Amino acid sequence: MTLPNVRSLLILPLPLLFLLAPHLPLVYGSSASSNLTPAEFAAKPFDVIVVGGGNAGLVLANRLSAPPSTLRVGLIEAGADYPVDDLIDTPTAGNLLGNARVGTLLGNPTYDWELQSVPQPALDGQPLQYPRGKVMGGSTAINSMVWQRGSRADYDAWASQFGNGPEWGFDALLPYFARSESWHPPSPSAPPLFPDTSINFTALGEMHGTEGPIEVSYNSWLTDLDAPAAQAAVAAARLQPNTNPDGGHDASMPATGTARTVGPVSGQRSYAASAYLSADVRARSNLEVVTEAAVSRILWDVSGNVTNAKAVEFVSAGKTYTVDVRKEVVLAAGALKTPQILELSGVGNRTLLESLDIPVVLDLPEVGENLQDHPVTLSDFRVVPNVVTLDTLGYNATFRAEQAELYKSSRTGALSYTSAPLGPVPLQSMTTPAQLSKMRAQLESYIASADLTPMQKVQYDVLRDIVDKGEDGWVEMVVVPAGGVLSAPEEGRSYLTAVAIQLHPFGRGSVHIKSTDPSESPAIDPRFLEIPWDFDVLVHGAKFIRKWISTDPIAPYIDKLVTPPASLTGHAEWEKFVHGNVRTTNHPLGTTAMAPRSLGGVVDPSLKIYGLKNVRVVDAGVIPLTIGVAIMPTVYAVAEKAADILWKEWKLDLVVQENHLRDEL
Repeated sequence: MTLPNVRSLLILPLPLLFLLAPHLPLVYGSSASSNLTPAEFAAKPFDVIVVGGGNAGLVLANRLSAPPSTLRVGLIEAGADYPVDDLIDTPTAGNLLGNARVGTLLGNPTYDWELQSVPQPALDGQPLQYPRGKVMGGSTAINSMVWQRGSRADYDAWASQFGNGPEWGFDALLPYFARSESWHPPSPSAPPLFPDTSINFTALGEMHGTEGPIEVSYNSWLTDLDAPAAQAAVAAARLQPNTNPDGGHDASMPATGTARTVGPVSGQRSYAASAYLSADVRARSNLEVVTEAAVSRILWDVSGNVTNAKAVEFVSAGKTYTVDVRKEVVLAAGALKTPQILELSGVGNRTLLESLDIPVVLDLPEVGENLQDHPVTLSDFRVVPNVVTLDTLGYNATFRAEQAELYKSSRTGALSYTSAPLGPVPLQSMTTPAQLSKMRAQLESYIASADLTPMQKVQYDVLRDIVDKGEDGWVEMVVVPAGGVLSAPEEGRSYLTAVAIQLHPFGRGSVHIKSTDPSESPAIDPRFLEIPWDFDVLVHGAKFIRKWISTDPIAPYIDKLVTPPASLTGHAEWEKFVHGNVRTTNHPLGTTAMAPRSLGGVVDPSLKIYGLKNVRVVDAGVIPLTIGVAIMPTVYAVAEKAADILWKEWKLDLVVQENHLRDEL
């Protein structure tokens, strides 16, 4: 999860790491020297070219080049490569928090592409900020490090309702979730969120992997607000703590707290670049990397009815290069950029392409459609004095120095902390039966009158089934123990920012190119809250935040309701507040959906684009329907599975068997 990007935070005083400079040796932007120059890269012959060094692309680059593979793999990343950078590596340093004087990753053009949506009519014409990672590792280098799995129903729908086969269901994906992670249980000395809840750590551990590249752990230090907020959320939602949130049922607050991608020993962010592109991987003779190189298009060899990618064109420092590919191109540029590359390459909606004088290679109008994301609404509260939050780092020099020394000596304490979701809540927990019945009736009326695509018809059936059963989360509650996101904090005071995330919106948007210039951002249009159901859900989410924060044991910590103020009570006022306070959680997906062509799918179950011989998409764009959690772990799992698909399809396993046989002889 990436917390909402707020431009006003960029003018706050010095970032936290500079405040800590006397106590910590700091390194910023230490670029890798082993990468090829653009000219050197373009001169190399490659079997496979992976476009995008982010969440999925680095998994593919790693796995496809791993011994005994002899494939020559080329990786093209548009951002810079900072393998050692304390702003990325130190967990608290990059969080979006106001009074603690941080927020130096999101909205920082060194690390963030700073994309934004087109103006949103349902949000009073305001655009949405879309932070995306501008570095090796992509958005895994700048996000909030949240590690969650969705419910079984989220993934089983991929297999059944979307027609991708049982190999894409929850049980089939579990080994790939596990393959990506090196999971560590909570430390016995870690402060518990729910002291009276018994957790079967053996059962919890059986759902996880322990030998994967991504380090997964739990907070070893908490602010004064974390446990009271979690306990109050459970009480307000009338739920019990979830002792196994990754086992296929995500609803309610994880009793362990939400896992995060931080090494328990190093205390540092574990992300795609540090995990999948380590020094030994970079040293492989069959893997080459070029950075600060933006792919502009794919070049084709068209013979009869067969369209084959023959080369990739990219731009670096204003100069255009072309690199040949023998076997396959894997697009892993993300749900917002992969459609742009395809459309610039002549693959997409014929009408759009012809309007821009782009030769049509393949008329595939679903490219860039079906954009989905998680909208959020948030509120902030001033807490009573002498409560330790992340704000304390900003105004208490003694506490700041203590925490800096603690992190330096043991990699623990406040600088190792990550704020995280408390857990997904069923809609039934925040509405009355009468309210939900009215909302459902209005939804049915909308659906009956709407001109739905075949994809939407299936999606809406899945979503209605999930909400009606009430077994899985529909809105996720997040507590950020700091202020400055919505309102300017008072000096020397601590705050709590509470967030409600809509996990399964019905709205559908799009992302399409506006010109033939590859450096121009595409038109991102999530169309937030245009469907009344989605708006009503967030209004109830905003109201539930106030109920939650007014519930014991968090209520005694609250000194003042800041945004919205206590005077806001009427339903019309709540609606107006939500209109002006909606953000994105930055989980765009679905724009190259994995589904049959008859439903409007763009890729098949092997992730190959329909109508193209040798181009696949491996990123969040292939996910056909929103999942009820942060999407990073799912994208890792999809990429791990894609690597398996390619190993089998290209018979790389036979190379392994032949090498074993040769060794035995």
